[in-house]
Amino acid sequence: MLAFIAKRFVGAAVIMVLLSVIIFMGGHSLLPGNEANILAGPKATAAQVQAIAHHLGLDRSIPSQYLTWLTHVLRWDFGVSPVSGERNTAVIAQQAPISLELALYTMVIATIVGIPLGVLTASTKRRGADWGVRLPLLVTFAIPGFVSGSVLLYLVARYVPGLYSASYTPFSEYPIYNLRMMLVPALSVGIPTAALITQMTRSTMLEVLAQPHIATARANGIPEWKIRYVYALKAALPPILTLEGFMFGMLIGNLFIVENIYSLPGLGRGVLDSIANRDFSLLEAQALVLALAFIVGNLVVDILVPLVDRRIVRR
Repeated sequence: MLAFIAKRFVGAAVIMVLLSVIIFMGGHSLLPGNEANILAGPKATAAQVQAIAHHLGLDRSIPSQYLTWLTHVLRWDFGVSPVSGERNTAVIAQQAPISLELALYTMVIATIVGIPLGVLTASTKRRGADWGVRLPLLVTFAIPGFVSGSVLLYLVARYVPGLYSASYTPFSEYPIYNLRMMLVPALSVGIPTAALITQMTRSTMLEVLAQPHIATARANGIPEWKIRYVYALKAALPPILTLEGFMFGMLIGNLFIVENIYSLPGLGRGVLDSIANRDFSLLEAQALVLALAFIVGNLVVDILVPLVDRRIVRR
């Protein structure tokens, strides 16, 4: 088991280094514009632009700039934004917890809704209850996020105004106010996400329920609820957990629509602001944190899955 975990950590570290190279090169070579030109302004002379570039270290070779940048990043120092003058680490510290919190609430809602419904639809295959559960979820999933988020916000504001608060409050300060702010955005993403988890749970459960050991359990008189929600669900969990780890990482970087609709100052919204301001220094830091969240989410799942199915370690 330790060797398995060590291999996963090494693989995650290698992927993170490769992604850091891509992110750095994208910020310095592929995106339009230049920090020195932006700071100098459109009327600056070539000498002024060159002086600013020298001050920022932009006149050095790309490998040298990358190594310097990586050295600071490993110390969790993302430098200072040349556009706003703020430390990028401080900005990330404000934005990242909001996106992580929203993604976590979303996955909790999607899991609580998706897994039981997946088991139910697998148990009622090709019956009215099967389509009666899956069809509304699939329709909800097909609706664009900006539409469902806006409609839900309107309905809550009109009919249940006390359920939602427009001002963000950290959970550590006032948990109740935090939940009032985060519940509706999490629902607007969590319900469509539950459709995917329901489908994955249903497909995996159908395979497990067709296995010989399930027939043996039924022949031995084990209650049907125990067969479905204990034996079969445990065997079906590995692919479900893998999907959830992937989706959690994807959610953190794809919540910008919801964050804009509900005025949440998270990473997704911050990335859009950085692109608009051409703040490449902050954009690199935000992209790196998003990549790290995706990798850590999948790494946690890689470690949890063998605890559910020990056969994975032996493969």
